[in-house]
Amino acid sequence: MKVFRSWLRRIGYVFSCVLAVLTVVLFFQIPRARGKIKEICLDEKLVWNKGGRLYVSNHPSWLDQFLSLALRLLHWGPEFLPFVAVANDSIKRIPFLKFLQDVAFLVPIERKGNSSLASSHIRKMVAILNGGHNLMIAGATGRDFKAVDGELILSPEKRKPMRRFTQLCGILAVQPGVETIPWCVQGTENFYKEVTVKGKEEMRFSAWNFFIEFWLLGKFKVVLVYGRPLVLAGKSRSEATEIIQSEVLSYLDLPEG
Repeated sequence: MKVFRSWLRRIGYVFSCVLAVLTVVLFFQIPRARGKIKEICLDEKLVWNKGGRLYVSNHPSWLDQFLSLALRLLHWGPEFLPFVAVANDSIKRIPFLKFLQDVAFLVPIERKGNSSLASSHIRKMVAILNGGHNLMIAGATGRDFKAVDGELILSPEKRKPMRRFTQLCGILAVQPGVETIPWCVQGTENFYKEVTVKGKEEMRFSAWNFFIEFWLLGKFKVVLVYGRPLVLAGKSRSEATEIIQSEVLSYLDLPEG
């Protein structure tokens, strides 16, 4: 079974490479060349081809983790390409995500209150990290603009909003041998626009904003900032969560140019 899963992972890697190359060439390489996508690594000596790492980010859009995977794919290779934690209900709803789960790249996380299922998913994530693989998660339960009262926090200087992280990242970060890479993405929130649905204002992904405003006209930038590795074993889950959250929040104040 392990051999079978290994081959599935390699097939999935090849598939992801093809998909990422097409994605980068068609959608990201042009704005990147025009300076509309920028990656900043705060640790110039950061080694990417290393396992046992937890990548934790803010969550302005559904595209964030997949954007990072596409841009960093060749740095990781098949052995260290991170698994991505995605809400279980999203996987059930979107066939493409179900396929990626089947080739071993997506890990479900239960966000709907089923504590038994959520515990099972967390155990699987811990096993992934303990097995020397990498895992990528969003710190918040959902996109930043969905924050309810008490969930929204602001960066110290520029007062930019971010949804408060849950303790899931802290639970995973305190595991022995795990390194945590906090990272932040800005600009992908502009892929959304406010629409009225049945008399209620909602934020929806906008193909116009993505393809025309961003890709074609380059009216806004997307910036990804990768922080320095953190070793948080020995901390409590709440302490670890606060440290990671504070790091990511501080990146929102960095210059975007």
